[in-house]
Amino acid sequence: MTHFDLIFIKCSPLFESLRSQVRAIRSGIAARGLVLLCLCLTGPVASALTWQLEGDSSTLKYVSIKKDHTAEINTFMEQAGESAALSGSISEAGNAILAIDLNTVSTGVEIRNTRLGALLFETAFLPTAYFQTQVDIAAIEQMEPGTTLQQTLVGELSLHGVRQAVEADVLVVKNSSTRVSVTTLQPINIDSKQFDMASGIEALRVVANLSSIGQAVPVYFHLSYVVDAGTGVPIVMPTEPESPTALGGDFDLDAALARLTWQDNSDIETLFLVRRKTVDGYWQTTAELPANTIQLDNNLPESGGYDFKVIALNNGVPSLPSNILRITATEENPLERGRQTYTAQCAGCHGTDGEGIGSFPALNTPRDVAAMTTYISTAMPLGDPGACDLSCAEDVATYVQTLWVTELACDPSQTPVIYGARQLKILTRSEYQNTVEDLLGVDYDAGAGLSPDTQVGFFLNNTHASVSPASYSNFLLVAEGIADWSAQRDFSPALNCSSYDQLCAEQFLADLAPKIFRRPLTEDELTLYRAMAEGIHSSGEVKAGIQMALESMLASPQFLYRHELGEPNSDNDEIDSDAFELTSYEMATFLAYTFTGSTPDQVLLDAAARDELRTVENIELQAKRLADQARPVLGEFVGSWLGTNALGNAAKDTAIWPGFASLVPHLQNELNETFAHILLEPSEPFAALYGANYTFLNQTLAEHYGIGGVTGADMQLVSTSERGGILANGAFMARWGEAEETSPILRSVRVRRRMLCQDQPDPPAGTFAAREEKLAELSDFLQDPATTNRLKYHRLTEDEPCTNCHEQYINPLGFGMEDFDTVGRVRTTDLKGNPIDATGTLFAPVKYSEVQESIMFEGARGLGQQLAHLSSAQTCLPKQMFRYIMGVGYQNIDSANPEGPQLSEQEKAGYACEIDTLTNAMMTGSPRSMFEAFGSLQAVRYRKAWARSE
Repeated sequence: MTHFDLIFIKCSPLFESLRSQVRAIRSGIAARGLVLLCLCLTGPVASALTWQLEGDSSTLKYVSIKKDHTAEINTFMEQAGESAALSGSISEAGNAILAIDLNTVSTGVEIRNTRLGALLFETAFLPTAYFQTQVDIAAIEQMEPGTTLQQTLVGELSLHGVRQAVEADVLVVKNSSTRVSVTTLQPINIDSKQFDMASGIEALRVVANLSSIGQAVPVYFHLSYVVDAGTGVPIVMPTEPESPTALGGDFDLDAALARLTWQDNSDIETLFLVRRKTVDGYWQTTAELPANTIQLDNNLPESGGYDFKVIALNNGVPSLPSNILRITATEENPLERGRQTYTAQCAGCHGTDGEGIGSFPALNTPRDVAAMTTYISTAMPLGDPGACDLSCAEDVATYVQTLWVTELACDPSQTPVIYGARQLKILTRSEYQNTVEDLLGVDYDAGAGLSPDTQVGFFLNNTHASVSPASYSNFLLVAEGIADWSAQRDFSPALNCSSYDQLCAEQFLADLAPKIFRRPLTEDELTLYRAMAEGIHSSGEVKAGIQMALESMLASPQFLYRHELGEPNSDNDEIDSDAFELTSYEMATFLAYTFTGSTPDQVLLDAAARDELRTVENIELQAKRLADQARPVLGEFVGSWLGTNALGNAAKDTAIWPGFASLVPHLQNELNETFAHILLEPSEPFAALYGANYTFLNQTLAEHYGIGGVTGADMQLVSTSERGGILANGAFMARWGEAEETSPILRSVRVRRRMLCQDQPDPPAGTFAAREEKLAELSDFLQDPATTNRLKYHRLTEDEPCTNCHEQYINPLGFGMEDFDTVGRVRTTDLKGNPIDATGTLFAPVKYSEVQESIMFEGARGLGQQLAHLSSAQTCLPKQMFRYIMGVGYQNIDSANPEGPQLSEQEKAGYACEIDTLTNAMMTGSPRSMFEAFGSLQAVRYRKAWARSE
């Protein structure tokens, strides 16, 4: 799995030169680049293929009728760079299959698309619809080009876990000897009730506040097929699983729930769906269960009779349903009532799991239950506030609490040994640039030619990025440019050859090549690159051969990826049999990029060659040595964490703040130097991050702040009582200010999210439009010279629903930082001459749900002194640094992508213990102790191939 180049070379038909082989790889990168597909790869074919669907010239659409007379056309169409919405094939025997990717439905409005997928099609577990029919292929082949033929297709539609017979009258047009098109003559009417989708239609109606949505829709398609040239892949439906049988059960009065059991007759199912017929007569999915499940306890919202059925799925293809079971509930269940109300009235905006859709806020984090209940009862649902009374709101709030994602606490008995994930990390642009500078002496911005890095959360993170053909093309082009640049300089300083002969080629292989791959080359690799370096593929020219080999290696996955895969080690009794231990060379790579942002130096490579980087003691020695070189890495981290890397985006009014743009790099350097000093000076405690009585200034910045006695362009430590640390800092305050005045909201939310690691929800949809209206309404008040910025934001947010967050969580915290202006200077009066009131209150200082707790403070310095002693702030730095260094959060991979891969509970539990380890190292030692401890974490040294669900 690691020798990508060799795999490619052996199966590529292009052997004219290595350069052409390397470039041919562009179209052969598998998802995430784990395996490079061979261009000559062949394999078994399911059946002889005659016709292949052209997805980009085929269409399928349906018409939805809203409010009895308004038609909306919904089309299945792929987005740029995504797979085709429609795929299909017709076999030699006339078996035609059309697959429809339901996630590609397009209404022209993104939030509607999301709602259709979540509420109607339920694409999380039913992403594809299939239509299968038999075509008279002989009649089509006998048609002359330009002629037409009408046929009635009788087939089966598999949609939403239900299979139904469907007929379609179509017109077949023989466009040419190699192309036919198939178009509906009459629309195909699809009734949502026949496919258990009526409850989804009703949910869409409620969330959109419409009077009606039609339950049946006409479907039209135009499909274009071409004769297969032997390169197409036939569409193969997954095999239909056997139906569950013997569905039985009863109502448990004591537990107030239905207990169901059934017989599993299939050994190929991937999922079970349990559907329940609601009191309105609509079938609704009530549970999705893993394979081999044979029972379910199901809460029932109201007393009365309910019908149940169970369907087995094999990768989205359903079985026939089980028998229908009627259960009568004699008790009500508030939690299930809340779930039903949430599904019907809330999920369309806030997501089925509370993850939030579009601009609508997520509800999956803890918050004040009383305030949420009041808000629901008075303001929800949108368009019909008050429709959910207090009793209804209490039910919904009870259910919403079950969606809250809570952090796992460390339990050493559950995770005696902690394992990270086996992974490959694509070098970031910065890492790539640093690496080629250190290896080859590159003196230009080569990394600028690479595709942009992926950002996850606050940080650039290529751990879960994919290599697309376009991004790999950029890798190839940049590698070619670097190799040419280096060759023009006789490969100096990387090589020192007196002449281009076999000795020079051997110097390349012995000295430079292992540094490029960050490990010794295998025998196969040595054979391959020796042939190149010695000029076998370049007419005997060694210099051209070395250039070719260099270009190939710089485009190799062995160079482009940081390998954290490990290997089994039966001699290590500490780890499980299915665990992997990072090799010394992998540890060298981890340590180098973690602490220096670049490739391993010779000291690390020598230690790896002696296999010394498997013990905690040796790893700690290297971490201590490398931490002294970590200033650039720490500057990148703090700039991403606090957002100050983008300080230049926080433009200021030049009429009020002339020359601010020229101050940006100085402000950034102040924060970077301050943070690096506190992280690297062993005597500095964590409290200095928020309460230091010094900062780093040069003459330019000192003059901006009005501080005397500082001269020169270099940053220097300056004692001060008005500013210090990373909060009472010019860069942070300027970054989160507005063009003219400060922004208490921006500052408050960033402190809570970034420094306390609390998930402050986004504002509700329509907030910004409402705020503009409020600004117009307050025009006279805002122009009054006596109106302060504090009063402005109080009035802007004094109405519902703003007060739910602003009254306690946001405004009191932001107002306490008013003593810093929008360009980062300490002030006592505002732009109008009004005295500054910087009294503040930090509500919910430790947990966001504990809003009854509060701390009063005075000014940004006062807030910093409070943060320094809060456990939420103390654990937040290790949490943020864990994501930055490890490439994954301690509780999630990407909180902004709830539909993406998720960490297993065991993986999260282990990471929670690592956060405790890091926090303890910091609080009993120093921030430097915490930073150095990353190298020896068990989650770094030991890995597993964790299964991550979606």
